[in-house]
Amino acid sequence: MFGNPLKVFNLSVFLQTQIFMLPVLLLFYQQNGLTVGDFFLFQGIFSLTALLFEIPAGYIGDIFPRKNILILSYVLFLMRLVLWLFFAHLGYWIILAGEILYSASKAFYSGVADGYVYDYLKESGTTHKMLEKYGCLNFFMSIGTAISSLLGAYFYGTFSKWTQAHWGHDYGFLILILIEIVFNTAALLLLFALPKLPSAKTKVTGLWEKYKDLFHITRRALRNPDIKYHMFYSGLLAGTTMVFVWSFQPLMTTALIPVSLFGVVYFANHFFRAVASYFLHKTMRFFSLPAFGVVTFIMFALSFLLAVEMAHVGQPNVWISFGILFFICLTIGFQLTFTLASTTRIHTLISSDIRSTVVSVNYMIGRMCAGFFLILFKVLLDGVSMQTTFMVAFGVFLFGLYPLWRIVRLPKITP
Repeated sequence: MFGNPLKVFNLSVFLQTQIFMLPVLLLFYQQNGLTVGDFFLFQGIFSLTALLFEIPAGYIGDIFPRKNILILSYVLFLMRLVLWLFFAHLGYWIILAGEILYSASKAFYSGVADGYVYDYLKESGTTHKMLEKYGCLNFFMSIGTAISSLLGAYFYGTFSKWTQAHWGHDYGFLILILIEIVFNTAALLLLFALPKLPSAKTKVTGLWEKYKDLFHITRRALRNPDIKYHMFYSGLLAGTTMVFVWSFQPLMTTALIPVSLFGVVYFANHFFRAVASYFLHKTMRFFSLPAFGVVTFIMFALSFLLAVEMAHVGQPNVWISFGILFFICLTIGFQLTFTLASTTRIHTLISSDIRSTVVSVNYMIGRMCAGFFLILFKVLLDGVSMQTTFMVAFGVFLFGLYPLWRIVRLPKITP
């Protein structure tokens, strides 16, 4: 009906990731009575609840058609938007409920999106294109968020001033949510045009048998020496990325960067992600996965040191602040390259009937690390400075040297 299903999927993801609220989310929290500490706490809860959903979501994706799970993911995100549209003014628990809905949406998406691409390529006998096509999917996801991030802060400022001038109240956030609802509805409708690929798993009867099977697959993944260190290291990088992403707004506020420019940093973040995704297959022609892991570790270490310095100065030169933040965004692009390449490697080593579950274990570790770091930030910021908080987080990050060392020492595997 719409031609190549993967192109339809890419367009759907592009529309679904028009998240105009992202660069001003902290302001949305504060407008509804929450604090910076609540902001970090809720993002930590977001990661931990996504952790609870992650493996079951992947397991369900191995049983039911992945198209159905993608639709469920999009519906959950729409529910979040509708909840915030009508009830965000009620404050704490409504905002938290919206974040939990979003975490479930992300878990179901990440548990099946890559599997859907691989299954489609398998049907056409072109699985050798997985790195390219999966990178392309993530390119559309990142570029969609990049564009909406660049526009989101500007739109909010414009709509906020206009509604205050005409109606005496700030309706900027409500207008942003309405725009997101329109884009996400269009994205959901596109999903219905995708072919329903059959699930690869033989049905397991009985609730207890399902949980036993899920636990068995998870244990196998965490004990598999060929993939477990990649998953632990990739998860640590992904969790650390969330620390930097959710620190952007507090750091920019400290540096007195105007709200209208918040979107520039978020645009850079997702632009670098988009570039990393688009050139994924070309990048990995020049690097082995262990070598790229080492380079990424060095980039993260430098990012921590720069963030500590930025927090210490308090109000550095605006251009220096942007330079530091852009370097961190570049580092996040390196992290995404490693994570996508590592995920693709899992697909070549794991059988199709358990692939979504194993990939979800991979993402689960990242959620766990992110939840730990963000809740740690909430606890520390109640008593110490942002600078000290970053220094403690850097100390924890250094534990990633062990799985990286094991990855470097692991014999090369030919799938």
